[in-house]
Amino acid sequence: MKNSNVIGIDLAKNVIQICTISKEGELLANKAISPTKLKEVLAKAKPSIVAMEGCSGCNFWGRFAERHGHDVRIIGARKVKAFLQGQKTDANDALAIAVAASQVGMVFSQLKSEEQQIFQSIETTRKFLDKERISLMNHMRAFIYEYGITSGQGEKNFKRLIVDVLDDFIPGLPSSLKEPLRVMWNRFCQTVEQLAKVVKHRNSLVKQSEPCQRLKELEGVGEVCSAMLYANLGNGSSFKNGRQASAYVGVTPKQYSSGGKVTMRGINKVGGNKELRSALFQGAFAIIHKLPNKPKTTKQAWLKDLVQRVGVKRACIALANKTVRTAWALLSTGECYKATAVAY
Repeated sequence: MKNSNVIGIDLAKNVIQICTISKEGELLANKAISPTKLKEVLAKAKPSIVAMEGCSGCNFWGRFAERHGHDVRIIGARKVKAFLQGQKTDANDALAIAVAASQVGMVFSQLKSEEQQIFQSIETTRKFLDKERISLMNHMRAFIYEYGITSGQGEKNFKRLIVDVLDDFIPGLPSSLKEPLRVMWNRFCQTVEQLAKVVKHRNSLVKQSEPCQRLKELEGVGEVCSAMLYANLGNGSSFKNGRQASAYVGVTPKQYSSGGKVTMRGINKVGGNKELRSALFQGAFAIIHKLPNKPKTTKQAWLKDLVQRVGVKRACIALANKTVRTAWALLSTGECYKATAVAY
């Protein structure tokens, strides 16, 4: 779509700024419209490049524009910032998005399908409930610790202690504080129950998803990693090869090159998908921890040799890198994973 207009959209809840630049680079319009009017504009406009910043609504609007024949480009907010001229206004933001979308070499974010977004939303809900569970647990620990009551490590010891305190088996907490503690305890139990329901629902969706079932055949990949891999990689069409996919997740070394000298550093712990990288690392650690003395597959033999050369942690990152690349190949080709047996 080199000869197409560029439509830059600054998304918002009620008022959306839309900026249109012609194929010759002239500013045609830059105005604020409602979400309903935006649907009409995208439906009636000739096929164009539609660009928007990555945000909570970009996937919905991106899929809507794609259904009407537009070339959708989602850009990270940090990349758009470099093209912002003047003060920060909706009009200047929309213009910066349109200019950034037409730049040579610009890297765009992938447009997620509805199924990918469902898995992502469920994972976000699970993380929220898990954080609330931990927050309530820590709050109640501090609540009773102020009166000299301490508990051992672990959720099991914590639950037993709170029940004993509420049933007066452990003295020390003033009677006037029993009711606030009981309220927090009931909320904690409710959160644990809700978290279990969300996890159960996610696992049932994973069982119904054919791509997730194929991803579960990989070493160190279960319900958590398969759902997150599919939510981030989709059908693999957004990446040219497995290296791009692993770089997107953040399990490839950082490159710092100058004057023809190539220097490879450790992985970028700030960039990429931290949650997915952490889950892949834990899965890889579990596989490496249970490596048999006599490897049965070529990957086990490779891991055993790698652990001896570089250590466990680097081997975990290497396995996570290989897992992402293999997952991209499985998703893009539709094939099933088969481990290669060692020939003795």
